[in-house]
Amino acid sequence: MRLWLGAAFAGVTVITAFAVYIFVDDSSGRTLQSESADLAVGRTTNVADALGGASKKEGGASRILDEANTETFQVWAINRKGGPFAPGATPPTDLRTIDQAGEAAQAGRAGGRFRADLPQDRTLASAPIFGREGVRGTVVVVAEPPPALTRAYDELQGDRVRAILIAIGVGVIVGFIVSSLIATRVKRLARNAEQMAAGRFDAPLPAGGTDEIGDLTRALDVMREALRDSFDLLATERDRLSAILDGLREGVIVIGEDGEVRFTNPAGARLVRDGQPAAALIPALRLAAERGSHDVPELTIEDRVYRLQARRVAAEHAVLVVTSDRTEELKRERSEREFVSNAAHELRNPLAGISSAIEVLRGGAKDDPDARERFLSRLADDAERMTRLTQSLLILARVEAAEERDEAHVVDVTLSAGEAVEAVEPPEGVAIATDVGADLVASGDPVLLRQVLIGLLTNACKNTPPPGTVTLRASREEEGGIVTIEVEDTGKGIPPGEQDRVFERFYRGSGSLESEGFGLGLSIAKRMVDVMGGEIGMRSSPGSGSTFWVRLAQPSPTPTPVA
Repeated sequence: MRLWLGAAFAGVTVITAFAVYIFVDDSSGRTLQSESADLAVGRTTNVADALGGASKKEGGASRILDEANTETFQVWAINRKGGPFAPGATPPTDLRTIDQAGEAAQAGRAGGRFRADLPQDRTLASAPIFGREGVRGTVVVVAEPPPALTRAYDELQGDRVRAILIAIGVGVIVGFIVSSLIATRVKRLARNAEQMAAGRFDAPLPAGGTDEIGDLTRALDVMREALRDSFDLLATERDRLSAILDGLREGVIVIGEDGEVRFTNPAGARLVRDGQPAAALIPALRLAAERGSHDVPELTIEDRVYRLQARRVAAEHAVLVVTSDRTEELKRERSEREFVSNAAHELRNPLAGISSAIEVLRGGAKDDPDARERFLSRLADDAERMTRLTQSLLILARVEAAEERDEAHVVDVTLSAGEAVEAVEPPEGVAIATDVGADLVASGDPVLLRQVLIGLLTNACKNTPPPGTVTLRASREEEGGIVTIEVEDTGKGIPPGEQDRVFERFYRGSGSLESEGFGLGLSIAKRMVDVMGGEIGMRSSPGSGSTFWVRLAQPSPTPTPVA
């Protein structure tokens, strides 16, 4: 900008200087021509007067004409008849070759004067020669500017050229100085505008002058403050919206018309593949783009079930997709249905036995002592079975309720293991061995851990034929401080096809009898371990026994009160 402004100022200066030079040169030329013509007319009149008083016999006229003739002042004297006024004088050239010479001679013979401008700054003049008898002839003169006047004009022209060059130089220097000042102020505004474009609105703009650039500076500073307030508000809203979107369990995805994902929150990132939506979403996206909206209650993507709601955002030329992961919800619903169905099935058998026994007793079997005892014994067994089933369901309900607790306690694993071993009475021919480290503590609940260990020991003893051994181990891992508890038996093991289902509710192995249990023990143990924030699993080889393990995390240190 500095160069362009300086060049513009220089150009204006040069054009102005040349315009002034041309005007002054033209004016000087006209002045030179006018002054030269006036001098020529005056000298012509003087020559005519001198010839009017000269004597022809003495050769005075010839002498006057010869003395007056010079390179720049050519004189012709003509009598009334058109002949030479002084025959002895030598004329400069043939007068007839001079343009307008006839008019000049005619004007002199008529007693008048004549003046005309000729090319090359020459002047044609004539004056009458008066005598006693009147007009005796005419003096015709072709005069050029005098050398002194020409030299003065040339000197003045040189001075004009120097003055113009100096003016051009001063104008160019002043132009570049002024353009530099303007460019510096404009560049400063440009730097401030770049800072605002980069999002830096804190630095105020320097105060400008009272000219237009100063007004522009103040206007930009007002705009800077307004933009700062607007961006602060937008940043606050953006952070709030980002926090809300990041905290949503639902996935939010925005897909442009070109198929590129423009935005996704963490919950929706699992449905994006290299900047593109998952292939299963594309049909729903197309329908939403065509119809304006489209809902899919259940959409399976990689073993997960989602609910999808898609809306077209016309202003953004995009489609907004909101997804909800329904996998756990559907599993829970299916589990609840299976639980109710299995519970009803387990209750139906003892209830049917009780009802049939009562009907038989009412039908007369109560009068037969042997039949009465047999049916009363059957009623007692069915009642006990229902009681055990009810207790298991109550325990499972209490475990589900315990999951709502927020705090985890510190449990003494060594003590809980000892209490569990004392509470379990193994069948004849089965021994319980322990290998529990001293002073083992973990994060959990003492009551739940004791119940888990009792359940695992009872299940292991039940599935270990005599002679056999059930071993309870507990130790701490060197890395991470995880406490691992294992219950190992020497039973027949679990077939590979059934190992993934041992923790399901109401699941009993293929070799289990109807009276051996309800399939809730391991399910309850798993829920208890989940509530304590631990892990439970098993490993088994058919014919080599089974090992069930529980891992509990290291307890968090509690802050020491400061008195």
